[in-house]
Amino acid sequence: MAIIRNLQIENFRSVRYAEWYPEPGLNCLIGPGDSGKSTFLDAIDLVLGARRTYAFSDADFHDSNTANPIQIMVTLGALDDDLKNLETNGRYLRGFNAATHQINDEPLPTDEVVLTLKLTISEDLDPD
Repeated sequence: MAIIRNLQIENFRSVRYAEWYPEPGLNCLIGPGDSGKSTFLDAIDLVLGARRTYAFSDADFHDSNTANPIQIMVTLGALDDDLKNLETNGRYLRGFNAATHQINDEPLPTDEVVLTLKLTISEDLDPD
């Protein structure tokens, strides 16, 4: 089963920019109400989940400013061999160094092979 190695969120709801490297094991999002915890979970769900009919609105953009696109990137590690297949995903495979939290577009010999999924929503509200 794939594991989230990195999450990047830009201009999504209350989050202008956030980057998170979950640690192995249990990770907790703790904070007061309306501080963005659900935004992190919704971001992950929008990229990885099965919801394909979510209707984006101006309210989903940070400060309702649609001039700055929403970008959510989830980098997955501990990939099954099917996901590491060069014929189907070769263009999208990257490298991840857990010690430095460095993500490399070309995997280095010491890197874990990872896959990054990116969701972009621009002012036309169509997800890409």
